[in-house]
Amino acid sequence: MRTDGEREITPDLLEKITTGYHAYVNEQKPLEYIVGSVEFYKRTFVVNENTLIPRPETEYMIEAICDYTQEKKFTDGILMDIGTGCGVLGSSVLLENPDNFRTAFFTDISQEALAVAKINSDRLLGQAKQEIFFVWTDLLAFVDSYESIRNTKPIVLVANLPYIPEATFDENAPDNVQKWEPKMAFVGGDDGLLYYRKMLDQMPANMQSTTVCFFEMMTRQIEILDKEYGENRLFEEVKTFHFNIRIVKATKKS
Repeated sequence: MRTDGEREITPDLLEKITTGYHAYVNEQKPLEYIVGSVEFYKRTFVVNENTLIPRPETEYMIEAICDYTQEKKFTDGILMDIGTGCGVLGSSVLLENPDNFRTAFFTDISQEALAVAKINSDRLLGQAKQEIFFVWTDLLAFVDSYESIRNTKPIVLVANLPYIPEATFDENAPDNVQKWEPKMAFVGGDDGLLYYRKMLDQMPANMQSTTVCFFEMMTRQIEILDKEYGENRLFEEVKTFHFNIRIVKATKKS
């Protein structure tokens, strides 16, 4: 069999196409898992069933961080991609800001997801000048192990942690999402803020004054965090998309 009169489809490739088609139609398997990749911020990233499929709207996070780095113009920063998944945020930030960061940390509690992030980093950042660490850890539990974090260098922390309330996910998530994508990458407890609270509580005092955080969450969740942490932290909406989702910048109040 030939596709265009020139390229022949081998039996193995034909079987792969047929199997993928049936998985897509009959089993609701997302196309991104079938082909093993997704397009995000002008680049192709490897994904599999161990990672959330990045959504296009999350690209607004990259735009928000680029706006910040262009304004501040630092050259020796630290990037932390907490809960990195397949690594789209950390890799994209480094690629778009090659001169702002000296060190980067890609972290996840899932070793399988972290392995995918490493694959993407090797593919896209092989020539990068930053020192990149891949850390299997629970949010910020790793920071005391790295002396470079305990200094006064600017830190940009990006985190698209699970923020969907459990009941909301169970009632509203599409069938193919519930069937194929890792639930742990979506659900953040009863109100969706379980992991954001945990991370903010883990942040050492020496990091708070040097760190600017970029989060993705629901509008009403910003109000909740402001009530709980607003005495010491400022939560600012910096990008808006969808009717209920925001990109938030969080900094320590001076």
